[in-house]
Amino acid sequence: MNKGEATSTENGNHFHRYLNYAISLLENYKGKEPFHLYLKKYFSVNKKHGSKDRKLISSLCYDYFRLGFGVRPELGLTEKLILGTFLIENNPSKFLEKFQPEWNETIHEDLYAKIKLVGDIFNTGNIFPLKEELSSDINIQKFNLSLLIQPKFFVRIRPGKESIVLSTLKSSNISFEKLNERCLAFSNNEKISNHLSIDKDVVIQDYSSQHAEDLLKEQLPVEGSKICLWDCCAASGGKSILAKDILKNIELTVSDTRQSILRNLKFRFENAGILNYTSFIADLSVSTPLKEINKSFDTIIADVPCSGSGTWGRTPEQLSFFDKKEIKRYAELQQKIVTNALRYLKENGLLLYITCSVFKKENEENVTFIQQHSNLQLIKSEYLKGYEIQADTLFVALFKKILK
Repeated sequence: MNKGEATSTENGNHFHRYLNYAISLLENYKGKEPFHLYLKKYFSVNKKHGSKDRKLISSLCYDYFRLGFGVRPELGLTEKLILGTFLIENNPSKFLEKFQPEWNETIHEDLYAKIKLVGDIFNTGNIFPLKEELSSDINIQKFNLSLLIQPKFFVRIRPGKESIVLSTLKSSNISFEKLNERCLAFSNNEKISNHLSIDKDVVIQDYSSQHAEDLLKEQLPVEGSKICLWDCCAASGGKSILAKDILKNIELTVSDTRQSILRNLKFRFENAGILNYTSFIADLSVSTPLKEINKSFDTIIADVPCSGSGTWGRTPEQLSFFDKKEIKRYAELQQKIVTNALRYLKENGLLLYITCSVFKKENEENVTFIQQHSNLQLIKSEYLKGYEIQADTLFVALFKKILK
């Protein structure tokens, strides 16, 4: 985004006003809701901001959040906002020219060069605040640097739709990167919903999320066998649509904690052409038997609630506002969900455990807990390291139920 193009007068004073707007927003934000919702409420009340003004103010705030704890503490908020603009943005702007003209001249340099240029006022090793909680399998240097870069926007092409999707994008002059036969990457400001049918032709789904079920596919019986599958924390249904597409012949059951979630899922399933499935409300943090289930499942997908720390590149405000105590709370919740769901897994059945976390308590330590408190055998676990390719980072573990 070119921060120099604004709707206010070009006398230079308006840049100070933008700084003041951003400072006021940041000082009043308490982290109780996602920052994009907080901004939406602010702009709905303050109609004076045009679209370019909104982009500039939003970028100032998000660029600031991406710095995490890497900035030397004695720097003021104004200096941090200017630094964030320099490190995160790539195009020269009248905004930066006003406050740091020498930085504006080198803003197009790569990230490493810019970090070197700002010197000891910024330490990339301190961006992420909870290093002691990170899995040892995460490269902290790469992970920290990834937080300074906006993740890409990914879609998955649904089976049989590749030709129409690619031809539509090309005829519409939309730039994209084809990562494999089913995954496309876009810049984050691309409005593909104006050109493609979401959930019918493509599914909006992060690169790592698209590969979360690969372990499952490797272990399933011969193609054509019907699989009785339960997505027990289904949310909006993305993992279920993926399972339907890659596993084909499944008898699908989905559940989540609220009716509103299942209503959204129903809408998505209708667009995706998934009409034959069972759904019900279930709170698996409670050990009460589920009267809605009268059978066992070949496969259970548990994409459990988590800290979301592997997705903080998309919600960088969490670097400042996430409460460390939440890690333990999530880990215990995940243990309850898995323990209660396992009652309904067949002998030799498969459990796919998924988080979008990089914390060992939610991942490796929960793998150990599951093995110690059930008759499940770990087949394989791994991190899908999206921080290496501007995507989310997920953890997946596949278990098989065996006789004790």
